[in-house]
Amino acid sequence: MTVKRLRSAGPFLLLLFLALLFSSSVGAGCPSLHSGDLQEVEEVFDGDTLLLVDGRRIRLIGINTPETGWKETPDEPHAKAAKRQLERLIAKSGNWIRLEIGQQRRDRYRRLLAHIYSQDGKNLNEALLQDGAGFQIVFPPNLDHLQCYREAESRARAAGRGVWVDAPVADAVGLARSVEGFRLLRGRIETLQQSRRSLWLKIAGVKLRVDRSDLDHFVDWRPEDLVGQSIEVRGWIRRYKGSQRIRIRHPSAIKVVW
Repeated sequence: MTVKRLRSAGPFLLLLFLALLFSSSVGAGCPSLHSGDLQEVEEVFDGDTLLLVDGRRIRLIGINTPETGWKETPDEPHAKAAKRQLERLIAKSGNWIRLEIGQQRRDRYRRLLAHIYSQDGKNLNEALLQDGAGFQIVFPPNLDHLQCYREAESRARAAGRGVWVDAPVADAVGLARSVEGFRLLRGRIETLQQSRRSLWLKIAGVKLRVDRSDLDHFVDWRPEDLVGQSIEVRGWIRRYKGSQRIRIRHPSAIKVVW
């Protein structure tokens, strides 16, 4: 039914049609959570890490925010803003949150991996992404809310909020060999190589490694089709034997761009 025909059907139906159209275009958002014990927050360390009063350290699932400085290392851009935003969300919830623990419960630093919610059930990981406090990340097997987090980041990116103000995607060509840490890169896939344990895609001087142990998450994925394509990739650059590498754990880390 067109808007013109709806006008003749009456103002109520027209408003209902437009409301449904708008709601479908912005996405339904993440489900709320009203169950589970409330946990009191002791301290916010940065935009994606906090400490509970009971001593547990929580690392938020699905988001990576800029790093705060340590010793002589300066803060990354927007790090303080991300921390303040999480502090505001926690304070608005009366300093109490609910936890939804991931399938993988802890990371290598023994932090508890969780989605966090306000007292009224709002997903705060989603709120941070929508405000541009950080970037969406995916670490299997913690794949819950992947789509709504992706949509939240897309809204922040389209609006140029937070980390998206600075056009954070760097060209792989000409990337300094000293660069490490979390990055968004753009470049063209030049080659595909395979070893017994991994698949290797190369963009400029950076190697993208997909372990065969992760291939179950790459359903209907044809890496050979990526050769020659321009892509955007996100992940942590690590230096190993003189080369820069990014481990790709999930296909959402690579996006073909035109």
